[in-house]
Amino acid sequence: MTESANKGCVRRHFEELWNHGEVEKIDEFFSPEFTNFGVQYSDVRGIIQHIIRTWRGAFPDLLFQVDLLVEEGDTVMCEVTLSGTHLGEFPQILPLRGPTLAPSGRKFTVKHIHRFRLKEAKIVEHFAARDDLGMFQQLGHLNAVGE
Repeated sequence: MTESANKGCVRRHFEELWNHGEVEKIDEFFSPEFTNFGVQYSDVRGIIQHIIRTWRGAFPDLLFQVDLLVEEGDTVMCEVTLSGTHLGEFPQILPLRGPTLAPSGRKFTVKHIHRFRLKEAKIVEHFAARDDLGMFQQLGHLNAVGE
């Protein structure tokens, strides 16, 4: 069975943009109408490029592994495993807020759930449930409960 255009867009956006940093391909995956966590941006290309470069600058080996894709109508839900090594400065950008984190040299692995809504096989909306607390604990920026 072949993968739908919407599922293919979501899978490829993780692989090409996030895992390989091919930000010149942003327009292949995102609509100019894109909203992220309910926020619409006037410069979709610029904000996505900034977010990807910030994460890849902090975690040069950043890897999104797509574990599951489920499609219903114009919505694609996915479970991913995210991993990386903190080798660069990590400025906190939306939706995170806080100080720039100095590289710890530590590795992390966490799970995320992402919801994408697509129109004409391009992402128009994104929300996620992410384990940022687990990531910060593994990187040594927060103590685990009981420590």
